[in-house]
Amino acid sequence: MTTSDYIRDARVAVIGAGAVGSVLAYRLAQAGATVTVIDRATPGSGTSGRTFAWLNGMDKPPRPYHRMSVMGIRDHEDLADELAGDWVHVTGSLHWTDRRDTARTAALEESVRQLRGWGMRVDRATPDQVRRDLEPDLVLEQDQVSAVYLVPRSGWLEPSRLVAGALGAAREQYGATVVRGDVAALPVAGGMVERVVLADGQVIEADLVVNAAGPDGGRVAVLAGTSLPVERTPGLLLVSEPVPARLRRVAYGPGIHLRPDGGGRVMVQWEPLDSLAVEGAPLAADDAQVRDAMDRAAGVLPALAGAAVESVRLGVRAVPRDGYPLAGFDAGVGNLYHVVTHSGITLAARLALLITEELTGGEVAELAPFAPGRPGSAFPGGSGSAE
Repeated sequence: MTTSDYIRDARVAVIGAGAVGSVLAYRLAQAGATVTVIDRATPGSGTSGRTFAWLNGMDKPPRPYHRMSVMGIRDHEDLADELAGDWVHVTGSLHWTDRRDTARTAALEESVRQLRGWGMRVDRATPDQVRRDLEPDLVLEQDQVSAVYLVPRSGWLEPSRLVAGALGAAREQYGATVVRGDVAALPVAGGMVERVVLADGQVIEADLVVNAAGPDGGRVAVLAGTSLPVERTPGLLLVSEPVPARLRRVAYGPGIHLRPDGGGRVMVQWEPLDSLAVEGAPLAADDAQVRDAMDRAAGVLPALAGAAVESVRLGVRAVPRDGYPLAGFDAGVGNLYHVVTHSGITLAARLALLITEELTGGEVAELAPFAPGRPGSAFPGGSGSAE
C-alpha cells in the first residue's frame, strides 16, 4: 500500500480548529481522508481569532522561512479563490520609524535591504507621498519620519471567515466532521496513538492524529507521552468602534501597529500592552493603559480620537522555543503529526498544501528544516515577526 492509498482511506483526527487546523483538515479531506476536527471551543475563537492576522514575510530570516511565508500569502489568495471567499486582503503594509531612534531605524533599513536582496519589492516614500497617494488619513510628521517603506505583497485576513470557509468546504464537499470537546487522553501502544479520548468520554478512532492545537500543542504532546518545545505567550489587541477612516493597509509604526478590521473598525496593537497581558484576565476597555494606547494610535490615525474600544482581545500565541514552525511526525509516536507555529495565519494555507503532499507520498524538502526533532535551532539568527 502506498502512502497515497493510506491517506485516502485513513481516519484522521485534527486537534485544533484554528487557521492551521481548519485549512489542513480541508486539504486532507480533499485528498480522501476521513477527517474529524476537534476543538474545545468554537472553531477560530482561540488564538486565530485573537491575532493581528498580518500576512507578511517581514523579519523572517533565513531565506527558507521567508520564502515559505511569502508563498503562504499567494496560497491564501488561491485558497480564497478556490472557495469563493473574500477574507484575504493583500493591500500591502507601511513601515516607518522615528528617525531619532537610531537603533530601530537601522534595523528597518537592514530588513529592507535583506528583503530586496531576496527579490521582494519594497518601495520608499516620504510622509507627504503617503498622505497624498497611499493613506490620506495617516499623519506622519515629516521632521520625525525620514522614510516610509511600502511592501506591496503583504496584508491581512479575517481569520473567522477563513476558518468558516475551510471547515464548511471540508464538511459539505468531503464529509468531514467537526466535534466540540476537550482532548483528555491519547492512549499509546506500540509507539502509536490508539484513539483520541475526549473529556466527556467520547472516543474518536484515528489512524493519524494531527496536533494543530497552537498554544495548547505542548499539552497535547504530553497526553501522548511525548513533548513539544512550545511556549505560551499572551498578547493584547484593541478593536475600535466603527470610525470614519480610510485605512486600507497595515500601518506598522514604532511601537504602534494598525490595520482595518472590517465594518469601519480599526485594530490596534501597542507593544507595551503585551507586558500587561495575563491569561484569563483581559484588561477592561476603560483601563487607563487601553486609553493611552488609543490616544497614541490617534496620533497616527486621527479618526481614532475619542473612539470607544469595542473589544479588548487577549490571545495566547504559540511560540516554538527557537521561533520557527514545528511541522512533522513526532520522533517517538509514529502516527502523531505536529504542526504548531507562531506564524499560523501567514503559513496556514502553505503548510496545509505541503503537509498534505507529504502525507500523500511526496518528497517535501521545504518541510525538512521544520521537523519537530531538529537539534536546537535549524535557523540561527532570527525568530520571525509577530502576527
